[in-house]
Amino acid sequence: MADPTGYEPGYSFSGFQASNPTTPLPAAKVDDELANIGESNASIVSAIKDVRRADGALKNGIVTYESLTLALQLIFDPTNGEAVANAVAAAQAAASAASSSATTAGTSATSAANSAAAAAASASSVNLSLYLSKAGNLAGLGNNDTALANLTAMKRDGTNGTGRLGPNGAWDVGDWNNQLANGIYSSAPGASNAPDSTNYWLVQVLTADVNQRWVTQIAYQFVGAQTSADSVLVYKRFAYDNGGVRTWTPWISNSAVPVGTVVYFPSSVPPPGWLKLYGSLLSRTSYAGLWNYANTTGNLVSETTWATANFQGAFSTGDLSTTFRIPDGRGEFLRGWDDSRGVDPGRQIGSLQGDLIRDHTHNYDKLQGGLHQDGTQSATVNTTYNTVASGSVNGGLGGSETRPRNIALLACIKY
Repeated sequence: MADPTGYEPGYSFSGFQASNPTTPLPAAKVDDELANIGESNASIVSAIKDVRRADGALKNGIVTYESLTLALQLIFDPTNGEAVANAVAAAQAAASAASSSATTAGTSATSAANSAAAAAASASSVNLSLYLSKAGNLAGLGNNDTALANLTAMKRDGTNGTGRLGPNGAWDVGDWNNQLANGIYSSAPGASNAPDSTNYWLVQVLTADVNQRWVTQIAYQFVGAQTSADSVLVYKRFAYDNGGVRTWTPWISNSAVPVGTVVYFPSSVPPPGWLKLYGSLLSRTSYAGLWNYANTTGNLVSETTWATANFQGAFSTGDLSTTFRIPDGRGEFLRGWDDSRGVDPGRQIGSLQGDLIRDHTHNYDKLQGGLHQDGTQSATVNTTYNTVASGSVNGGLGGSETRPRNIALLACIKY
């Protein structure tokens, strides 16, 4: 006997009327729905006829002894041993299930009690004075827009929350030496004490204590999409306030180029992280990395030797206390150090060598001749070889030095 099929509407006539108040109901849809209703009614009537006689009573065989529950079976036949056994087994299974449920409930209750005890112990160790009250935590959030604004403008530093966690998009930092509070800030080209004066910079400031004695700045350069990411470096510098006098280290890049490397640039301005190789006196503190390198080169001489003994390619010890001097590469060609090869013997690393013309010979012909009384002429050519040791012959093409063709570039040293 199949189950009767209920009626489920397949079309919303009220929806149609709401969208089309002046249009009659679609006749085809009405016919379809009436047909569905008729099919559902027919299946219900058929199902009823399967179990009901014409006089209204149930047909024979619809309800059998086996279809009754065990309890009803025992009412009709108390002597049926199989029914009794089945009823007993069902009762025992129900009792066992109830016992298992009770055991599980007891275990769960014990676990819950243990968890509650652990939570209470943990709560007793919390210093509630470090936390705001519930009302304090929620106060000021307001609606969604207010809450979002509070989160995006969140501030923090060691004391009064003046440092910004979110980036400042105003590009309004004028002098990075004055930007000391924790946060992320930005500057436009021309800002003082930036890694350079030609780029936009986003700088993260990290302050170690409430008095801002130790400050670290990490600078990220903003570049155009056409610039390779490999060519963009991150720069950092540090400052320490010693009794009201704050000293900044120079900006140092994260370049893989070692400190002390000398490179020539086609520019009149050195890149960040580089110094002109101009023989300058530098602070041992501000340029500690370069000073440490100078001490490992074997090319460190006294200030007097550097200045008077042609050692402008060396480092000097400066004032022997706070300064040191770097080599001076202006207007000079480079030559590889001989280092015992014998091509340029007697040279020390960093020594300066003046210009020189190698000894050589010139060949020339001497012509002797004369006019005779008979009107004839004669000439004699004598060939000799002389070594030029001194003196000069200037045909107007010379100058103040001997040099090859060259290109002038800016010599710089990495610090």
